[in-house]
Amino acid sequence: MWLWACGSGAPPAPITQPPPIEQPSPPDTVDPPPVDPPPVDPPPVDPPVDPPPVDPPPPVTPEVQRPFVMPTLQASVPEYELLIPEEAMKKFEADVWTPEQDAVFKAGGKSYAVKVRLRGASARYFVKKSWNVSFDKDVRFEGRTSLNLVAEFADATLLAEKMAFDLMAAMRVPASKATFVRLKLNGHNEGVFLDIEQVNKAFLKAHAFADDDATIYRCGWKDCELKTWKVPYQGDWTKKTNEQQPDDGLFAVLDVINYTPEPEFPAALEKHLQLEHYLRSMVLDALMSNNFVEDSESYFIYDRAVAKWSYVPWDLNNVDARWWYLNPAEAMSTSSNNMRHPLFNFTLTDAWTERMYLQRKTETLSYPGYLPVFSNLGTRVLANPELRERLGARLDKALDELFTPEVMNPYIDAMHALINPYMNGAPYIDYAQFKAGRDYMKRYVKERRAFVEKDWARMQAQRPTLVFEAFDPVAGWVDVGNRGTAPLSLQGMVLTTNLRVSLAQSDHAPTQVKAPMGAVLPNVTVPPGGKVRLKTSELGIQLAPRGELGLFDGKSVVGVKDFLFYGALRSGQQYERGDKGWEVR
Repeated sequence: MWLWACGSGAPPAPITQPPPIEQPSPPDTVDPPPVDPPPVDPPPVDPPVDPPPVDPPPPVTPEVQRPFVMPTLQASVPEYELLIPEEAMKKFEADVWTPEQDAVFKAGGKSYAVKVRLRGASARYFVKKSWNVSFDKDVRFEGRTSLNLVAEFADATLLAEKMAFDLMAAMRVPASKATFVRLKLNGHNEGVFLDIEQVNKAFLKAHAFADDDATIYRCGWKDCELKTWKVPYQGDWTKKTNEQQPDDGLFAVLDVINYTPEPEFPAALEKHLQLEHYLRSMVLDALMSNNFVEDSESYFIYDRAVAKWSYVPWDLNNVDARWWYLNPAEAMSTSSNNMRHPLFNFTLTDAWTERMYLQRKTETLSYPGYLPVFSNLGTRVLANPELRERLGARLDKALDELFTPEVMNPYIDAMHALINPYMNGAPYIDYAQFKAGRDYMKRYVKERRAFVEKDWARMQAQRPTLVFEAFDPVAGWVDVGNRGTAPLSLQGMVLTTNLRVSLAQSDHAPTQVKAPMGAVLPNVTVPPGGKVRLKTSELGIQLAPRGELGLFDGKSVVGVKDFLFYGALRSGQQYERGDKGWEVR
């Protein structure tokens, strides 16, 4: 059915589409202004936390203030063995100076082909022999190329040399390490020895020398006086490393030691020498009463990296702390003869220098032309106020921190207990002496300490009377002053240019003074508080531009009133004594 049939009956009007609407052109596009987003609260943040406080590094303690501490004692006594062919043993028995022979060394389960010889001087003649062991060129035993197996036969305690080396270690002086060992020789027990570290290139590395190829010298035979000349029986310096290089450096440092003008001496030693090492070795000499230093053939090492020399002591088995094996055990509880060596050993102030002179001047076959022996370096240290004060400070430190019964007695007990199991029944020893040695060494520490303190106080309290007040080596005169309260005569005294030739009359010609080296003085009186001028030309004395000058009582080789080691001065200059020592004006 159609819809229009239901409507008005008329067809619908046609549908007209509306006209299209024309869209206007859009204007130029303009970005809307930015709109900030609504504020958003940030997430909560913890307030900043300061880092935890950092402690500043502890201040570095100056080396001289660090305490002296004894090294830790070894826990056991290792065993070594030497196998020496019978033919070689016969050679050693026939001639103790036989050169090195082939042998085998055993230790720690290993065997080494080695060269061996007897070591020491007089020790070669003892029944218990000491041995030097050398390994092949590229072989090392515990980092070492050679061993010194020292019998310690002359010391009935077997403790003194070990104690001396350990005291050096406690004072941080580069000295050899000493270790107790047991030795078998061709299957036979030889007893306890001291294995003393050799001073060689391995020593340089072990003791942290900056120069691992430093130049090592050894003092000449019967010398170690550190002077620039020698007596006929004394040997030359022995060079152990860098043998092909010239010896100019050695001669130069000996010149520094002997000829530096006194006011410049402390600075010169500080520049050229490991001065602390030397001062502490002087302390060791005082504590252990080191004797026969001239026989020690100690070492002098030049480290090129720091351009300084180090003195390295050797042969500390000659310390008076030892108990000589021929002395009875009964005397070990009472005798104090070896505890009274005056300060400072091996210097011109050491009264025992005369004892050695009186003994050896008569041994003309061994010591032709013998003169008193002492270290020029040690003697100058004592004469210089600045160096003497520094030496005294090191001595006081050692007396406070090391050489006390509280420190040394437990150490002595431990040393003795360590080797005691191997001593009873051991060959070559008197066990009664060894057993008594423990208490003897403790008594030595107590009595030697008291003596050193007293003798050092004596030296500090000394006030000289006759002294050199001024000296001009070019003009040729010296002023002698009297700082006492009474007039003093110089008659019979000796003015000498060689401190080892100082006697007015002597039955031993080398020590009797004569022109042009020196002169016996006439009857000249020096008033109290006054001075007199001695002209060397009138006395027949010839002065060198640099050298030494001494005033002696003329009766004793250690009867020195005053002395001076002097260097060359510029024209118009002279030495004058001020309130703090010598000055150059």
